[in-house]
Amino acid sequence: MKSIKEKSIIFRGQNQERWEGIVFFIFMFLMAVYYVYRLFAFTPWYDELYTYYWFISKGPVYAAIHWPLPNNHVGYSVLSAFLNYLGNAYIGLRGISYLCALANMYLIYKIARRYTKGWIPHVTVLLYISMKLVNQLAVQGRGYTLGITCFLTAWLCMIWICEEKKTAKKIYFLYIASLVLGLYAVSSNVYWVVPLCMAGGLFLLVRGIQEGKRENCFFLKAESGKKLLKLIVASVTAAVGTFLLYAAIWLAIGSNLLTKDETGAYYGLEHIRIILKAPFAAISRGMEYMLDTPYIQSEERAGFAARLWEFFVALSGQYFQSLSVMILWGIGIAFLVYKIGKQIRKKENIQLLFYLTLLMEIVMVPICLLIQCKRPYYRVFTYGGVMLAFLIGILLEIAFKGICKRVGDERHRKGIAALPLVLAIVFCVKCIGFSGYNEQYGMNEHAIAEALSQTDLSKWSNFCVTDCNQEYLLYFLYGIRCENREIEGADVVLLDKRMTDPDFKEMIWEFYHYYDTIPWEYIKQNMLSVYENDQYILYIKQK
Repeated sequence: MKSIKEKSIIFRGQNQERWEGIVFFIFMFLMAVYYVYRLFAFTPWYDELYTYYWFISKGPVYAAIHWPLPNNHVGYSVLSAFLNYLGNAYIGLRGISYLCALANMYLIYKIARRYTKGWIPHVTVLLYISMKLVNQLAVQGRGYTLGITCFLTAWLCMIWICEEKKTAKKIYFLYIASLVLGLYAVSSNVYWVVPLCMAGGLFLLVRGIQEGKRENCFFLKAESGKKLLKLIVASVTAAVGTFLLYAAIWLAIGSNLLTKDETGAYYGLEHIRIILKAPFAAISRGMEYMLDTPYIQSEERAGFAARLWEFFVALSGQYFQSLSVMILWGIGIAFLVYKIGKQIRKKENIQLLFYLTLLMEIVMVPICLLIQCKRPYYRVFTYGGVMLAFLIGILLEIAFKGICKRVGDERHRKGIAALPLVLAIVFCVKCIGFSGYNEQYGMNEHAIAEALSQTDLSKWSNFCVTDCNQEYLLYFLYGIRCENREIEGADVVLLDKRMTDPDFKEMIWEFYHYYDTIPWEYIKQNMLSVYENDQYILYIKQK
């Protein structure tokens, strides 16, 4: 029988956890409202529009087998294509990211609750969502937020696999699905997939050796050793599943290229016949095309280390203030190495997997980039915000634990324990004032949308697009798929002001027209300028 004092302590603990949960879900609701605002208020920028126009709008099957440019996030486009059947372009483009942004908050909170106490899980979530890069990509119509959801889900599954006594088969299936979808959504998610698998493998290897010594048996016969074999099988299965999904894309691309190759044996044949007759030739040709058109080009090795350091300083500035973040990375890595060494020496090393995962995810990135000699776009490492938030959270927990131990009054200790949350809230509010935090994604696209809204487009039937951004936005906003680039005879024409300058000679790849290709005499005689902003002039046909 438990004493009254013990029951009172348990009750107070349960009550505290209940309040902590309520606070989190209230905050999650507020963020859901904020993300709805971002979903509809911000005009899509080029990458989003390109994805919607060429893939999402054409259905899930088309999106699954077409990949003309590495910039396409295939898995994201497939899922979004299903949502697009709801009939709203914004939901079709960004709905998956919206759901994932909220799911990421919950998953981070769930993992943090396992390894930290008090208000630190809330602090971790607050720090994560307040990062500029995370906030900018939260509900964009791209696959990065979905990739983070896959990462956190796979991480949580790995925790259950490695640390729980019994693991249901569905956890392994969920782990495999998370890795496959992560790589299918964004191929560069390999930067977190490999370290995650390595962290789980190292943890089970250490545990298996320790159990083998205690039980006087070979480590693979220990419980953790058996789990290690299952984890390896699951990871290999995920790799095979990913290969098969991409093979379908290579098959479609390869058959298309083979049928157009006038010098080849398959010239002029139907796609289906090529796929049935020479599937491996089609896959090989599609894979070759993919490897020949990489999204991120390799660089010269001379001086690359210095350029990589500059890259990480700039990347850190995409989270918070760059110098502070670089110092935190250094302190965090040293702390993780110390804690991992300490945990390995313990019999009950319950936090070893957590520390190993954080360390592997951080240190493997520069190692991989040094080997590849590449500097990807910053948005590829949006998931780094997860590690940074956890690092700051555990460092704050240790710091304030030390302060609480020196305070005798229990009420004061509770107040001090809540200070990290207060500081995080203040910091989160301050982040809103950061430059670019709540600005439009693309001012050019926003200016086009503003100009198009100044006339009733339903009155007109003959449209002309003078650059690709107009072409994509016209379809996204109004459902008008227009490929006409002839100004003469058009009812509506939108001109970038740079096109109206005879001295402007810079090459702009989005442009379909320049000053010399515009029929100015026709415009003067047949069209009327009805609106002008800083970037565009809108003309409509005179009645």
